[in-house]
Amino acid sequence: MGREKVSINLSSKAGIPLFKKFAMFDSGLVPLERTCKDAALFQRCRISSLRMDLFIGERSMELGDMAEKTEGGIRYHWDKSDKLVKVLKDNRVTPYYSWCYVPLPVQPEGGSFRSIPTDWEKYREIMKNFAAHYRELDSPLGYQEIYNEPINPGAFFDGTPEDYNKLYEYGVTGIRQGDPEALVGGPAEAFVLLEQECRENIAGFLEFAEKKGLPLDFFSFHSYGFQEQVYVRRLHLMREVLAEKSCFNNAEIHINELNSVPPPWPYEKTKLEQPALLPEILTVIEDLLEETDVELVHWAQMLDSGVDALGLTDYLGRIRPGYYAFELYGRMPVERADVQCCPDLGCLASADKERFAALLWNKSEEVKEIEECIYGIPSAFAWADVCVIDSQFLKGLEKDPQRRLQKQFRLPVREGRVELPRFLLGIWDVLYIEGNAEPEGKVTLNPGLEIRQTLHYYPNRWKRCYAEYDKDSGCVYLGANGCEGRGTVLSLRIRNAGDSIRLQKVSCGGKGKLILRMDYYTDGYVKAVQFGGKREEFSRGTKRPADILAEEADELLEIGRYAPKGWEGEGLLSFFPEGTDGGYRECIRLTAPVSRLFDNLLD
Repeated sequence: MGREKVSINLSSKAGIPLFKKFAMFDSGLVPLERTCKDAALFQRCRISSLRMDLFIGERSMELGDMAEKTEGGIRYHWDKSDKLVKVLKDNRVTPYYSWCYVPLPVQPEGGSFRSIPTDWEKYREIMKNFAAHYRELDSPLGYQEIYNEPINPGAFFDGTPEDYNKLYEYGVTGIRQGDPEALVGGPAEAFVLLEQECRENIAGFLEFAEKKGLPLDFFSFHSYGFQEQVYVRRLHLMREVLAEKSCFNNAEIHINELNSVPPPWPYEKTKLEQPALLPEILTVIEDLLEETDVELVHWAQMLDSGVDALGLTDYLGRIRPGYYAFELYGRMPVERADVQCCPDLGCLASADKERFAALLWNKSEEVKEIEECIYGIPSAFAWADVCVIDSQFLKGLEKDPQRRLQKQFRLPVREGRVELPRFLLGIWDVLYIEGNAEPEGKVTLNPGLEIRQTLHYYPNRWKRCYAEYDKDSGCVYLGANGCEGRGTVLSLRIRNAGDSIRLQKVSCGGKGKLILRMDYYTDGYVKAVQFGGKREEFSRGTKRPADILAEEADELLEIGRYAPKGWEGEGLLSFFPEGTDGGYRECIRLTAPVSRLFDNLLD
């Protein structure tokens, strides 16, 4: 048994914030009824989106006939898909549609959902109508992906990589015709071939997309496995290829299927249903937080498909141990605190005015005797509740299959410190400590302002600086994370902006200059004003240097003063950190925070 000390300083902000970029993937094999029944489990984890491969084109599947050929033309069946979208939105989850597979009207005689489309123009028209339908419903789809694992021999597509490139061309062209603001991407690289072959296929795809001038808002791939950080190795391979094309510096990376367990996944024979999955998931989260051009990670999967054991719940909605990794992480505030611990342990800590949290897990193969000290705790906190996810807690799932987190005991906060002496942390065990203060009174800030989309531009995607918007806190987080110079550019597509936007600085540190830019949208992006800095080329909005150079803004962005005639509050608000030192970090609140989704830990 090893003895270890863990030290957490809440007064010291450090590292990349705990962004809620960890989401879920569900197979199209999951029945719609089950998604509706268990949708509240998504909200418990505070996940941002659910990616789904829809299984369009396979008549035996629920959405198989979403587009159907009739004597009078193509008929669309929206009811089931619309119900799915509504249920997810009601549970604060953004649908992420992978438009797959090949729709019935463009399948050849005797073909299947895997077949190469027989009529490319008709395929484009179908994709246009799919996107237009959801634009009419106020664009509830966060991202729209062309296909799922097209290069996975014998699985989902009968075509070659070149055939997929054509599928992507006609697919994204149709989507953008139906919804010009849709965020589109692909290619959902499966990594089932040798890595060099995957690299060559991706290079060919990017070359094709560049030559054709096709949009690529996100670049997606899949990874299964844990050993030797295979998911990080594959990510670096994909980033290496993507970084060679500066025309795609705007493209986010999405690992939109990921699991630490490689195939096969038989029931009751892998760690997927065991406590051992918990520390692996948390280690994956810890690792991928550091990869700042990875904006979404979809765990595969949330709900059981009925054909393998990948689900964090089973087919009856009963929680499996791995679920709690996401629920615990989802409870934690965004602003990260400094942690000191040994490599055998994993630890994340964070704090805001209403909550502090520390998450500790055992990475080793031996029991650890832990001494944990949390200090720098603000005076508003009086207690810290302790929750342990161990064999005893998990045994409770037998009686309560959707068991909620519970505190095992409570520790006092004395002189800004909480101490946990000599605690035994077993193999696979997870320790969670949470303190809660009385919530702030109602905050009113830029009422009516709506953040529609979050976009990025990476001047150098290998730099680990960050620029993010967190919808629950209503804050923009910017940081150099040890990288000097120009950082990632964050752009927010906004609606219902007034004549001014108030910028509430929550915290700042280090040296750096923050430049802001507003691109005004009327019948297109027609004008731009930049606050501070110098005019330069810009890849979004008007796609030209700012028309007006205004003085740097501090607390009030007077955008109405420079607005074009007929402007009604829609546009693109961008943040440019420049000239930063390695210690630069800044947090700016734009909108009122969402009320806490969670009460205190249950007694």
